[in-house]
Amino acid sequence: MKIPKYWAKGEQPVQSPDGRNWHLVCWQWSDDSIGEAQQRAGSRIAEVAQNLQLRPFLDRYSYGDRPLREEIIQSVTDSAGREVGVVTRNAYGALVLNAANAMFIDIDFPDGQDPSAGGGVRRLFGAAKTPSLEERYTQQVVDWAAQRPELSLRIYRTFGGLRCLVTSQVFDPTQSESSAILGSLNSDPLYVRLCQVQECYRARLTAKPWRCGAGLPPSRYPWDNAAAEMRYRQWQRGYEGMAGTHAACRLIRQVGTGEVHPDIAPVLALHDQIACGAPNRALA
Repeated sequence: MKIPKYWAKGEQPVQSPDGRNWHLVCWQWSDDSIGEAQQRAGSRIAEVAQNLQLRPFLDRYSYGDRPLREEIIQSVTDSAGREVGVVTRNAYGALVLNAANAMFIDIDFPDGQDPSAGGGVRRLFGAAKTPSLEERYTQQVVDWAAQRPELSLRIYRTFGGLRCLVTSQVFDPTQSESSAILGSLNSDPLYVRLCQVQECYRARLTAKPWRCGAGLPPSRYPWDNAAAEMRYRQWQRGYEGMAGTHAACRLIRQVGTGEVHPDIAPVLALHDQIACGAPNRALA
């Protein structure tokens, strides 16, 4: 898993050939020390400044081409003490479970379509019930799993789609087989790319703040100073109170024998404890 422990920021003013003034900022990382991260940030910002002086436009990095800048919250270990997952806090403040080899599959419903819309009207007039998006997409997963009887998986409903977790077998997220499975179940291509770059699978554990009334955080990790972190922690306390009455997902179906691989067991336990929470919570 590529989840750096230390981050440092490099900053430098520079003027491009067309006379425009820029204030450049870049972040670099290290697993060893903040000093190494700072040295890398200094080297990188100098490189970017030099490139900008040679041409007036810079290439922008796309989503998923570098480790994500996230605060590490806790480690998830197996019975032998090996790290099989890491919980981080993402850019908008939600907790995310990063799993080394427990395959989470993210499936989004089409934008703007409510899977429950119209059902009451059809039942009122006695018309045949049209399968909801949840039912249709769940059946697609079940049909796919029928072709892979050696696999057991759990299907969860999220606010905007489905989440699946293969429990019976581990998968290396960098391998083509893993990407092929994600693609065959129509997982978001950006998510597939992120899994490859981060060398892990990801599942959000807590509500998106705008769905539970918390609003966006005032800044992001790492903070420039103690005052910025204090403001963030104040926001975090409010967010946690609101998010605690919601769930990121709920289990709707289990496919296969229910076998759970030893490396996946601690990931599954933590996921269901935090992401699902108490029954009947609103999804957010």
